[in-house]
Amino acid sequence: MSNVATPPAEVHIDEPLVRALLTSQHPDLAALPLGSRHEGWDNVTIRLGDDLAVRLPRRRLGAASSTTELDWIARVGAAWTFPSPRALRVGEPNERYPWRWSVVPWLKGTPAYEAPLSADGARDLGAALAQVHQPAPADAPVNPFRSRPFRELAERLDLRLEALAAEHGTKVRADKAREVFQAGARQPREPLTWTHLDIHGANVLTRGGRLAGLLDWSDAAAGDPATDLGEALVLVGRKNFAVLARAYADAGGAAATGGSMPESAIRRIEAEAVAYAALLAGIDGGDHAQAGWVALVELGVADAAPVRS
Repeated sequence: MSNVATPPAEVHIDEPLVRALLTSQHPDLAALPLGSRHEGWDNVTIRLGDDLAVRLPRRRLGAASSTTELDWIARVGAAWTFPSPRALRVGEPNERYPWRWSVVPWLKGTPAYEAPLSADGARDLGAALAQVHQPAPADAPVNPFRSRPFRELAERLDLRLEALAAEHGTKVRADKAREVFQAGARQPREPLTWTHLDIHGANVLTRGGRLAGLLDWSDAAAGDPATDLGEALVLVGRKNFAVLARAYADAGGAAATGGSMPESAIRRIEAEAVAYAALLAGIDGGDHAQAGWVALVELGVADAAPVRS
């Protein structure tokens, strides 16, 4: 895997554009002040007043994936009790802006990369994922990258491990990583549920160690619940994952059986964790890479994380 940089925006999004969109389509919100701006991989989110935000795709692929947020998650998540930025209003494209956009709740908190979840926060996330992991209908979207079965992910993992080993040598225990992955791949896959598919420290907000929001549902799709749980393992570490898994099982999460996490599910979760940690570790520097390396070491498939400059 080559190092990854945030792709350039395909449209220019500034305050005059946002103000014009609000004035023409949601005039009752147009007088609210615009605040801080957060630019992600696919979307720009700009605070609107005290309690809202405007969320706009910044490139065509982001606009395509936002269909899930606007057409599915707004309905699927109507009964969720955890904080999430579900669309409250939907804006339409016009001559100044080419894609649909939305007004969402503004969630107050700090990214988990800066303020990690506590044990109580891990419980919150486990209970939240149990709510998310409900059966997905046959016409639910499928993420072309993260909804794939293990056999289709193995080649990508090999490429990521090869790239990491080429750069960091024997710090990467590639054979062990493949062993953990294959142990999960041999387990039967659970029926597909709704899944978030991008749970990392920039998409999880905390307040006082507790879960304050699960952000960015643009990758959400029908998928294996073990994918989300593997990503959560990377995020919270093994100790807090045990707490997370207990809360998930107690809340009736789809990957649990009889109130506990079966061994087959644990193997699949660990396989997903190895794959996700390898993906994050291959990103060029920053919090993603650091989190990926820490997880690879804790999962026993790397001997030491690179020293940060």
